[in-house]
Amino acid sequence: MANAIRQAVKQTSHGTNAIPGGGITELWQVFDAEPIATTANVESLVSTSLTRLGFLLVEFEYFGLWIQATSATGTADVLVEIQQSYNDTAANYIEPAVGSVVVSALTNEAVNVYALTPSPMPFMRIQVTGNAANPADTVVTAFLWMQS
Repeated sequence: MANAIRQAVKQTSHGTNAIPGGGITELWQVFDAEPIATTANVESLVSTSLTRLGFLLVEFEYFGLWIQATSATGTADVLVEIQQSYNDTAANYIEPAVGSVVVSALTNEAVNVYALTPSPMPFMRIQVTGNAANPADTVVTAFLWMQS
């Protein structure tokens, strides 16, 4: 397993005050043309200094993933999963028993949007793994939406 080359970048953060608790939303760019060579796997990072690995979920109820995997030499073929942890420590991130697989073979190279259903744990990160047919030049771009 490898950490992403670039850390996630927060795009927006809003408190709408439309619902009790504020109606909080956050949009993060999780991957920005992140290389996923052949069967490599990459986990998202909130901070490349490793002070914060995952996204804190405690204020949010709804989650979505915008993702695109592309290759110039063939058809990208990647597995997309969520991992969760109780304490944001690398060794404690695992795929939850239910709802860990977002898509088992993302192969259409179009933009795709998925609803995520994390288990009740405070931290989450995104893991992308190349399947056997994945070309060596595959890159992934992804955004994570969280809303209360």
